[in-house]
Amino acid sequence: MIKRNKILLRNIDWGIVTIYIFIIFFGYINLYSVSSEKADKQVVWILLSFFFIFFVFLFRPVHYKYFTPFFFLITLLLLIGVFFFGKNVNGSKSWYVFGPISFQPSELSKISTSLMIAYLMSQYNNKMLFYSCVIFILPATLIFFQPDPGSSIVFFSFLLTLYREGLSIYFILYFLFSIVLFVLSLNIPPWIIVLFLFIFFIFFLKKKRKNISFVDLFFYIFLFFIFSSISIFSSFLSQKFLKKHHRDRINILFQNEFDKKYRENVGYNLLYSKTAIGSGRFFGKGYQKGTVTKGKFVPEQHTDYIFCTVGEEWGFIGSIIFIAFYLFFISRIYFLSERQKDVFGRVFGYSVGNIILTHFVINLGMVMGIFPTIGIVLPFFSYGGSSLWSFTILLFIFVRMDASDQTNFI
Repeated sequence: MIKRNKILLRNIDWGIVTIYIFIIFFGYINLYSVSSEKADKQVVWILLSFFFIFFVFLFRPVHYKYFTPFFFLITLLLLIGVFFFGKNVNGSKSWYVFGPISFQPSELSKISTSLMIAYLMSQYNNKMLFYSCVIFILPATLIFFQPDPGSSIVFFSFLLTLYREGLSIYFILYFLFSIVLFVLSLNIPPWIIVLFLFIFFIFFLKKKRKNISFVDLFFYIFLFFIFSSISIFSSFLSQKFLKKHHRDRINILFQNEFDKKYRENVGYNLLYSKTAIGSGRFFGKGYQKGTVTKGKFVPEQHTDYIFCTVGEEWGFIGSIIFIAFYLFFISRIYFLSERQKDVFGRVFGYSVGNIILTHFVINLGMVMGIFPTIGIVLPFFSYGGSSLWSFTILLFIFVRMDASDQTNFI
């Protein structure tokens, strides 16, 4: 047993572990610059995350595969239960609170959904592509209705995983187009969008009339009805389930945070986030010398907007180095995923990489005004125990799988 553990430790990818520790440490010192009180709490979350790593390594990959269906079912029940027993935080009923302890079941569901898709694909290969889509749509839908649209969007990163396993690129393009229709439906009456789609399809069919078969015609008509339904349904969902501040955060992308309508409410964070990043210039103002950071002008700077501290105090150079480290970290996950001998490990690894990549891209896009503010944290970097633990468990389950894969231990 001792020899086996030594071999397992020797085959751990210490490159990923090193970058993980670097990101956590760099996140801590930036958090300390924002709030020393929250940084002290973060130390506790960090130390506990090492306990979770130890706990993860107690199980072998075969155990994760065996318990995956049960774990997925439990997280679905937790997502349903939050509607009845959850606490409303920032307009979303997405938290369980037990005294001083609170957690979001949506964080657990990222782990269970990753495992469940890996389980299905390892059992049935690409025959389960459609059912795998259903698997991630279930938790995404429940989370959307909390309402927590930001967290629900992350689940569509599984489309990238399934694309690696053979899913057509058109499914991803259809999804992106559906997102565009959803955003447009917030400001444009659905009948105008449907009319535009109808005109587009008429011109499209007219152009292809010589080479189009009956089956193709049926498919294009089906697409028209699907996209029209999405537009109408999106308008209904946005009015019925999204709060006003959710809609305003999307609308601000098409207007201006300096507008009086947004400057003192939903545009306030974005305004000062961009101010902080821009004021850092090339080399930054220096550690703990950021005036916007010290003035606490950005209310959520310790969580969603933590990157603006990097921009202000470390400047363009520091930001680029940090981004490069992060992208290398994600690239390494993809590399390890591709070399897995077991389908379960490969699919799970790609899911881990895609979830982290989605969080990373959306979070940086938020603080720079490219994407709306939708409550997406920067993995391993933002303040909070719930997100740090879930990402740590997600990552180190894969590190454990990879180490076992290299030693042929199951």
